[in-house]
Amino acid sequence: MQTSAKVLLPVAKVLKSFGTEGEIIIRYNSQSQEDISVKRPVFIYFDGLPVPFFVESIQDKATDQALIKLSGMETRVFAEEVAGEIIYVERKKGKKSLPNIDSESEFTDITGYKLYDSGGNYIGTVNSIYPYPNNLCIGILRTNGDASEVLIPLHDDFIIGFDPDNQKIILNLPKGILEL
Repeated sequence: MQTSAKVLLPVAKVLKSFGTEGEIIIRYNSQSQEDISVKRPVFIYFDGLPVPFFVESIQDKATDQALIKLSGMETRVFAEEVAGEIIYVERKKGKKSLPNIDSESEFTDITGYKLYDSGGNYIGTVNSIYPYPNNLCIGILRTNGDASEVLIPLHDDFIIGFDPDNQKIILNLPKGILEL
């Protein structure tokens, strides 16, 4: 899991291997195409830990797809191992919004993830995603016995940790936001 120093955001999914030299075809997450570049590493989780890879080359194939070559991925066998995996990038400093999360997108669906506050206290479970323009919100089912859904904005500044393997998100929420 990341600390407050590193927040990883999902930006693409590996669709399949391509060729014999370890290239892969990826599908971007909505408007995340500009987040993947040869200037900064991307991360793929192995055994619960994010492993960095540098992009050697990237070639757009369709509006939402690209052919990329990652450093260290030299064989078709290794490329086939990562098929179906999510590609993450480190949140840019000053970036003010998450990539668009769409409830129909199989690789960014966080429904069912458990939310915790910065003190490790369980807040609730993500019940639904509301991709309002410029204001992504999530509906949370609380554990306080009330079956109603609490709506909170999911903003980069609130995210302390994101652990997709354990479906866990740690948030630093402003006081009183859960009582609205």
